[in-house]
Amino acid sequence: MRRTSRAAVPAGALALTLALTGCSGGPPDQDAGQARTFPSGTTMHAIQQRGEVVVGVKYDQPSFGLLNPLTGKPEGFDIEIARLVAEDLTGSPRNVRYVETVTSNREAFIEQGKVDLVIASYVVNEKRKKKVSFAGPYYDTGIAVLARRDDRSIRDAHDLDGRPVCVAQGSHSAEVLPKMVPGVRLVEFSSYSYCAQALKDRRVDATVTSESILIGLEQQNPEQLRVVPGYLEAEQTAIGFAKGDRELHAYLSGLLKEAVRDGRWGAAYRATVGKVTKQDPEPPEITL
Repeated sequence: MRRTSRAAVPAGALALTLALTGCSGGPPDQDAGQARTFPSGTTMHAIQQRGEVVVGVKYDQPSFGLLNPLTGKPEGFDIEIARLVAEDLTGSPRNVRYVETVTSNREAFIEQGKVDLVIASYVVNEKRKKKVSFAGPYYDTGIAVLARRDDRSIRDAHDLDGRPVCVAQGSHSAEVLPKMVPGVRLVEFSSYSYCAQALKDRRVDATVTSESILIGLEQQNPEQLRVVPGYLEAEQTAIGFAKGDRELHAYLSGLLKEAVRDGRWGAAYRATVGKVTKQDPEPPEITL
């Protein structure tokens, strides 16, 4: 099964309320180094004036965005990318305020100005592009199937016909799967950690979403769960931000390309996802 991965880079926007439920990187780093400068009126300048970038991330996705119960801080590939952006914009990777987002509220958090960026396994599709803008991709993936390790009857998506399958509310998978397998019985939860538990409890027979998410769930449950080889559909994961912010788009695209060229992307991948996939990193082409 192909398991390549890619990473992200972000930067922020909008004056926003900071009384949010989320995990903060603490007060802005007063010992920050020299950051590049941006014109007044741009999102990048607003972030610099504030002293931190506010990023929507996931807290339940191993290897990408997972809240460490011991440290109380998020960690993973997406988190490393957020830190990379913070360092570029503010001079320190510690100047990030993390806000937990789930699949169903990512567009709303961007539109409401609760976050500058969303770096949370955010798959690009036409429906989402009507509400927000994207830069990237920073990770190439695809829709895949997670099944129980002791259930060998599921070899591909067509074996899900007539079976209960868990998806996240508002996910692209919830739209794609019924079109490919009309007889599937969808069970929706707010996050994939609930889906994984339902799968282990035998309340559902599979979970379908981006392989990047499923890799982490298999990592947490190696004796019980397995990713089924193959993709239902190829996907691109990118950084989400306020629709129409051209200056921010140009900045993020440029930063991602720099990170790929100078090795920062590869370092972030090897320190997180690469420890699970055991593969050499293969950066995506920044085309969005």
